[in-house]
Amino acid sequence: MDILSQKKKLRKEAKSYRKSLSENDRLDKSNAIINNIKALKEFQKAEVFLMYASLPDEVETLSLIHELTEEGKRQVYCPVTQGDEMEFYRISSLKDLKEGNFHVLEPESLAEWRLVLQNDAYYCMLMPGLMFDKRGNRLGYGKGYYDKYLARVPKEVNLTTVALSYESMVKDAIPAEETDWRADYVVTENEVIYCLSE
Repeated sequence: MDILSQKKKLRKEAKSYRKSLSENDRLDKSNAIINNIKALKEFQKAEVFLMYASLPDEVETLSLIHELTEEGKRQVYCPVTQGDEMEFYRISSLKDLKEGNFHVLEPESLAEWRLVLQNDAYYCMLMPGLMFDKRGNRLGYGKGYYDKYLARVPKEVNLTTVALSYESMVKDAIPAEETDWRADYVVTENEVIYCLSE
């Protein structure tokens, strides 16, 4: 089976698993995942967060976005997809998010709010995905937005990538291509996996 067929099969498995979760299960697992993320030193050190607004079957992130924006001490940016590319724009509250492409909540793409990465700041990106493996490989939705964005990030930038995943959707290995970017951490309801780069 070629790599695209393998990915298609795994996406189907992941979507089926998500549909099987009750709302209470999803929220319980999500809360545990978020608590594990908050314990990461890279999360605590971060000054700027690149976050996604979760869809109904994803690990829930809206409460964390609300918490961080209410706190007001650190900056929060959410993605907007434009054609084949993705950019992040600053928000000050959940009210700044409106339904956009793929039914995802997005901020307005105002030029003055676009994220410009700096070498002297600490960033933490929370990444969505359907499935991950213990090396940090990510199975996304097939559009490659995160891979393309990360490919443009200069190496000098202090950016930690954290994948949010249900434990059942972390495998020993999933198929990956050269253009696929690996997460630094995969965080589930039960564990934090540090994905050592080779």
